[in-house]
Amino acid sequence: MVKILIAEDDKDLNEIVSSYLKKEGYYVESVYNGLDALNKLYEKSFDLVLSDIMMPLCDGFELAKQIREEDKKIPILFMSARDDKPSKQIGYKVGIDDYITKPFDLEELVLKINAIIRRLNINNNTILEIGNLKMDSEEHMAYVDEEELTLTVRE
Repeated sequence: MVKILIAEDDKDLNEIVSSYLKKEGYYVESVYNGLDALNKLYEKSFDLVLSDIMMPLCDGFELAKQIREEDKKIPILFMSARDDKPSKQIGYKVGIDDYITKPFDLEELVLKINAIIRRLNINNNTILEIGNLKMDSEEHMAYVDEEELTLTVRE
């Protein structure tokens, strides 16, 4: 499952995008400023960051810059009301992968996310299911009939 971190200070928009992406089958976590996004990225790994530009504590440009200093590969998609050429140029210069202007169509957002995932070969299928056995290679867990198996480190 593709894991997406949303950094958007507009709580209503954050909730709408988060709910829609969850409905589309993504794992989503949301934060409301760039500083919380950085902290969340230190705690967990994500496959994609979806970020606003204008946020408190740490704006999207600084967030993208900080992410690129730590991780050159994680895709960053800006969603912003700023439709001016300089904002887009700065975004791409600090390392974002794509840009969508608010207001946007949620289906278009999903298409952009899928294109980024496809381009970067993010493997969103870390779960192997055979009969009643399910193994999650990312979580290093195995289940039989939805019951967790106790595994050794080597297993």
